[in-house]
Amino acid sequence: SPSIFPPLFLFCTMTTAHAGSGIAQTTGPFLNMVLPSIPQNAIPQPALLLVGGLGGPLVVAFLTPLRNACSLASQDATSSAMRVIRHVFSGGLRSGWTGALSPTAAATIQFTMLGCGYHFYLGLLGSPVLTVVATGLSESLVGYGAATRNAQLMHNQVATKRDRVLVRPIMPVGPGFTALWLRDCLAMTGIRVCSDPLACTLQWMSGADAASTISPGITMCGDFLASLLCGGLSMPLNQMSNFQVTSAACLTSTPAKRAALALRFLKSQYLMKTASGFVRLRQTMLRDALLRSSYLGCLFCCFSSMERLAFHVQPSWIQ
Repeated sequence: SPSIFPPLFLFCTMTTAHAGSGIAQTTGPFLNMVLPSIPQNAIPQPALLLVGGLGGPLVVAFLTPLRNACSLASQDATSSAMRVIRHVFSGGLRSGWTGALSPTAAATIQFTMLGCGYHFYLGLLGSPVLTVVATGLSESLVGYGAATRNAQLMHNQVATKRDRVLVRPIMPVGPGFTALWLRDCLAMTGIRVCSDPLACTLQWMSGADAASTISPGITMCGDFLASLLCGGLSMPLNQMSNFQVTSAACLTSTPAKRAALALRFLKSQYLMKTASGFVRLRQTMLRDALLRSSYLGCLFCCFSSMERLAFHVQPSWIQ
């Protein structure tokens, strides 16, 4: 794909071929390293459609308790991570999957956009940065309504009657959408931009020959570490979105007032003044980063592994 910067250095990138994944030397910017190679046609490949339409929803459904824990944490500035998870299962094992149906159904289209849609946009726009932004917007438009319903149902299950919110009908946009869109863009950067450099670094640290094929295990570790990193970085946006859809004040406010409430939430949730007047981070920053990174690391590592496998088996599938 065309570079958005002039080539400056040699980078180690993944190349996907019929024989598998290997190491290649290419000139291009850090942001030009994407996974995997760009299809030459705009028609979605059957294996990619299967990964997005079936694999994505299965992973989203399985990880519902972690997603619900992130939602509850946005309205809880005191509980530990384990206590938040216990709240998720306060109504029994089944309660951990409260609200799972809508996100699972939306994930059929959402992960098709993340897979087939990403490669289509990349071939159309040529820039990984613009591709991430466009794919993130499409993914957010599809997933916003389901994610909002999931968060509100989980919130209402543990909240007092006074703090419960009216569950909104499924709509493509609404309170918290901007934060959700930025979150999705940042989260996607893990497997689309950061994964390959991390896999190459792990290959180098293992002492293996730079010309040798990267093992599937190292590739998966690169995916997982990249997703953990971007999960932590996207955590404030994720919690801001969760807060805006589970706060009665935000849901009934104007956009300007809603933005002010969201900034106040971030300040009160993650910052505190010491007795000497210095500002420091609260422990909730680490708690929420742990919950979000765990969710995103598992989600995108599973998805990217299925996507790589799909590119590997595709030639024998269509012959």
